[in-house]
Amino acid sequence: MQIIASDFDNTIYYEGRDELNKKNIESIRKFINEGNIFIIITGRNFTRLKKTIDENNIPYTYLVCEDGAKLFSSEDICIDSTYLDEEEIVRVKQVLEDLKADYYLDDGYKETNSHPDCVKIVVRTSSLDEKEKILNEIYDKINVHIYASRNHVNIIHKTVNKEYALRRLFDREKLDYSKLHTVGDDLNDYEMLKAFDGVIMKEHNPILDELNKEEYNSISDYIEYLLEKNKLLQK
Repeated sequence: MQIIASDFDNTIYYEGRDELNKKNIESIRKFINEGNIFIIITGRNFTRLKKTIDENNIPYTYLVCEDGAKLFSSEDICIDSTYLDEEEIVRVKQVLEDLKADYYLDDGYKETNSHPDCVKIVVRTSSLDEKEKILNEIYDKINVHIYASRNHVNIIHKTVNKEYALRRLFDREKLDYSKLHTVGDDLNDYEMLKAFDGVIMKEHNPILDELNKEEYNSISDYIEYLLEKNKLLQK
């Protein structure tokens, strides 16, 4: 048995690239049908992720959402959550309001006004200048984990990232770390790719180059490689 933990956007699913998506989905289904485990691990919240999964009939074994703040079983039951601390939420909100940023609190499913239910603060912005200002005001000044993605700045609990999420999932479900392969393309994949065996997509954030990971054109190509390697090992 093998285990893949893969990023979602621009790794499994590409907006407007239907043929590539179909190829990736077919390979994931084949991988699972052969007795393997497939984990989708993403910055998306559960609701937004499930909408795309259901529309495209994408198979999976586990879901890890909000960069690891929410873990879900194959039955879509939440089995672990990590919430932002009240003090940090208040301080981050003040900074964002002073900067007049367009932000919202996310409870893992939807926008919320409830601080106790908040797992992520999301700033909507594609402006590099605005991202830099927000990072400068929060990074190393407020005790949270913060990073910029393509169209957002994401703020989560200081202990949350994809590496630690996988460790929580593997320990809880008693999965074998030696079987784990990670796949990603962007900054929020860095920690899990550094910590575990894995590859990166050919189209990726240049920061991942320092990890010296092998590059693949698609996750489908990587799955086919793993399945073929497994067959050879069984002979």
